Parts: sequence; structure tokens; C-alpha cells
Amino acid sequence: TVALRLEEVPGVRRAQVIRELPDRVTLVVEERQPFTLTSMGGRLHWLDEEGALLAPEPRAVAPGLPRLSGLSPEDLGSGRTPASERAVAAIGLLRALLRSGSPLLPRLSEIDAGRSDGWVFYTVEGTEIRLGSEEWEERLARLEGLLDQISSRKEPVEYVDLRFKDLVVFKPRVR
Repeated sequence: TVALRLEEVPGVRRAQVIRELPDRVTLVVEERQPFTLTSMGGRLHWLDEEGALLAPEPRAVAPGLPRLSGLSPEDLGSGRTPASERAVAAIGLLRALLRSGSPLLPRLSEIDAGRSDGWVFYTVEGTEIRLGSEEWEERLARLEGLLDQISSRKEPVEYVDLRFKDLVVFKPRVR
């Protein structure tokens, strides 16, 4: 049908055709809204909140949310194809950070969802934060205080590893 074909157009979330007899047809189209950026093939692309791949972004932009990386084209939805569990989980993590009003958001530049050992964040200062994939809510709460400690240190930190229970591992950055 016409509505199904319209829904296959990138950027269209839902379409509806309403026939009004005798001589009127109305098309109702709901567009997908950009949510965050992901990098793919050396370019930035917009994703909506369902993980559907939207248009590439040709300009340098600062979206206000960390960029998602580590997602393959197969992870992302398009038209009728839903996004993978990994993409949905990454977007869910971003939404959880937004809902909580987390002070972490402005400090994060990237969330890597493609690592086998779990979530990896990168701060705007370039610190890698290995969060893991289990109990990440608890680890996020610990991370807020840790980032303040890292910022106050005189020597920069290359990475922070939170994957171990009751243990935080720091590695100083070699100058």
C-alpha cells in the first residue's frame, strides 16, 4: 500500500493514508527526529531514539549528547528493520542519563557500544572510562564522584576501570 511504501522512505517513522470520499486523500506522515550521532564509514550519521539510521551529517556539530560508536550498519534500524539489542541498549543508556539529569552528560564525548567487555565512555578531556556491562547504574553513580577527583589531580589519567567489584583502577597518562 501507499502507507507501507512511505514508511520505507528514510526519515519516515509512520505513514497513514486517509481516504475521504468522494474526492480527497490525506497523507499523514510522522518524521523521525534526530536524537544522537554515530560514526560509520568515517562519517557522522544521525540516529533517532529507536536506533534508526537517519541522514548523514555533513557539518561539524555538537549535538549535546555523547556520540555513539562501535555500532555497525547491521546494528541500526531502517524503515521496518528494528535496531539490534546493542543499539537499543546504547540509546537506552543515553536516555537513562538524560532522565536522571546526570552531570556526566556534558563531560562525555563518546560512548563505545562495540566492545566485548562492556560500555566504554570517553570524556571531553580524553579519559577512557571502562564501565563494563553489568551493574552499570551503580558504576555510573560512582563515576560522578570519580570524575571530580580525576579533574582535581595534577597528573592526567589515561583510563579509569570500574569493571571490578569494589575496586577502581587508574592509569596515569604518560606525558
